[in-house]
Amino acid sequence: MLHTPKVFDTVIYIGFLIFVLSLPFGYSTVFLNLAMALVFVGWIGRMIAERKFGWHSTALDRLFAFFLGLALVASFFAPHPATSSLGYFWKWLRAVLLFYAVVHSCLGHLWRHVVVAFIFAGGISCALGLWYYANDEQLAMDFMGQMPLAYQEEMRQGNGYAISEKLRTELRKHNIPLSPSAAFALAQVPDEWRIEDAARERRYLIRKSEACLMVYMIEPRLTGTFKMPNDLGAYLALLIPFTFGYFVASLRANPCQSLWVRVALGTMLVLMCLNLALTLTRAAWVSVAVAAACIGTYSVADLLFHKSGLKARRLVFLAILTVIALCLSLFFTPRHIKARFQTMLEHPAGFMGERPQWWQTSLELIRRYPLTGIGLGRFRYEYQLNGPPEQYNIPYHAHNIYLHIAVEHGMPSLLVFVWMLVMIWRRLLALRKSADFWEMGIFIGGSGFLISALIYGIADNVLHHRSLLIFWFVIGVIFLTSGRHGMKARLPEREAIPENSQ
Repeated sequence: MLHTPKVFDTVIYIGFLIFVLSLPFGYSTVFLNLAMALVFVGWIGRMIAERKFGWHSTALDRLFAFFLGLALVASFFAPHPATSSLGYFWKWLRAVLLFYAVVHSCLGHLWRHVVVAFIFAGGISCALGLWYYANDEQLAMDFMGQMPLAYQEEMRQGNGYAISEKLRTELRKHNIPLSPSAAFALAQVPDEWRIEDAARERRYLIRKSEACLMVYMIEPRLTGTFKMPNDLGAYLALLIPFTFGYFVASLRANPCQSLWVRVALGTMLVLMCLNLALTLTRAAWVSVAVAAACIGTYSVADLLFHKSGLKARRLVFLAILTVIALCLSLFFTPRHIKARFQTMLEHPAGFMGERPQWWQTSLELIRRYPLTGIGLGRFRYEYQLNGPPEQYNIPYHAHNIYLHIAVEHGMPSLLVFVWMLVMIWRRLLALRKSADFWEMGIFIGGSGFLISALIYGIADNVLHHRSLLIFWFVIGVIFLTSGRHGMKARLPEREAIPENSQ
């Protein structure tokens, strides 16, 4: 019958599959919203069909209530309520509801399919990203200015045509000083023109609009299937540690674990790491490196001290090969990636851009509004009023999740958020002694995921847009898995749930 709980569980299952498959595609917002709508309809429909509320309490219930309540207070008592903030409150509420939808799902072993789809979608996205990069597509573009339509006649001369002094003067007005050897390059689509300036290692794109010519500088930063390279970097900073955790779990699992699982996970990790390198997102580089180091150190130490033998030697050997491969890769890394990495070591002028000023302004706003904050989504508005006189780039957030929560929600909200993290770590630790491949993967991958997110959050706002959904989705999976693990541990041995029924 159409109203049975099993039908609604199927709707939830399909909704979660569409959700994880849509996450790595920046222009799939419609499918993302459709997926969450299916999940919530199935969740509510199942409660109606079963005629019971069936609420599963978690350690985060009261903390979520406090956090969302403080967010409403911050929204209604903002210093400048003319700007909107309830939309940002809805984004947080939607993410929290997604967490509870995961926790209350009754999919059993079908959750394995959702986890596989989550990793598989990332692998497909990264394969497309490499294809885009090889074909010089989907790269970041920095808007430089506008020019009159009259200049299009000159640019239609074709590939290799010299640039006139008149056009050079116009481009110089937009901070584009071309070298004498700069010339037009072959355009990929109609009404677009490219300028190659090999001497200055710069490339520019001129695109025709209805009223003018739009001028962009092409950056060698991959956006892939996302709209911005930082969006792709944030996604990979969350996904790579999670995938790496399952890869390590496959090495530690029973010998019956299929070889193709390890090969598939290893291949996807390579694709993801290549995409991460091409985004030139330094915060994501650091966060993933620290998470991977923590996962590797824990796994090797755990095997050496508790399960020494073939598995320990295998993992140590893999760690040595990984270090050797990383060292050898330095000789084949493209020059622009090396230059980006070098800035992390030398700290040249302009390193980290305007972030220190954003952070300084954030601290000033926190001192001014410590309890209620400035209101959700109002950082850009308040920065324009309270920031330095000369503002080249006006940010939408503080580029630091801790400062951002404190400045927009208030200091009490930051304390609640930190306590949430403590509760999440406690649930993760409940899985650390599990021998099941899926639970082991959740523990190792979830730990790396959380470490990477918290480190990435020091230099950027990882709890923003769909990264916020990814964060609470994975946390929901952690609570769902650890809850089942605890339930199995409490059952008598003769009533324990068989592994193949999960």
